[in-house]
Amino acid sequence: MSPSLFSHAAEEPQPANVLEPITFEVTVPHPPEQAFEGFTDLIHLWWPVDTHSIFGDGAHIEFEDTVLTETSDRDEVRNWGDILEWEPGRLLSLTWHPGAGPLSATRLEVRFTAEGESTVVRLRHSDWEQAADGAARRLKYQQDWPSVLSKYARFMGAIR
Repeated sequence: MSPSLFSHAAEEPQPANVLEPITFEVTVPHPPEQAFEGFTDLIHLWWPVDTHSIFGDGAHIEFEDTVLTETSDRDEVRNWGDILEWEPGRLLSLTWHPGAGPLSATRLEVRFTAEGESTVVRLRHSDWEQAADGAARRLKYQQDWPSVLSKYARFMGAIR
């Protein structure tokens, strides 16, 4: 018997090499709008460019129009990612490819959730499969995000 013309197509198999997203969170003693502003508008004041940038000390990180950029002290500019969602006080989502091309971009999502008078800032980094070296990049970011987020939390006045 032949299959019905109206039968459902078989589901696409899921790739066996899917790398799980990594997530981290910090709590800052400010409402979500201020936590978002500190993360975005003031990123140049807390981002550790000496250890986590393309150009190193003297570099300037900023969200400019629809991209996150790094500018060297010689005015060289590199695009770190393209903004996908920008909801002040709630959500920032962007592609993420500092030092790499956009074809190997991962995805970064940062959510800001009120918790009393503070805000829980949750970072989720995913889509590792886009890069040929996705597993190695995932491992590096799993090690690096806690120290980067702790710089942000301290800048925002978090005690721990």
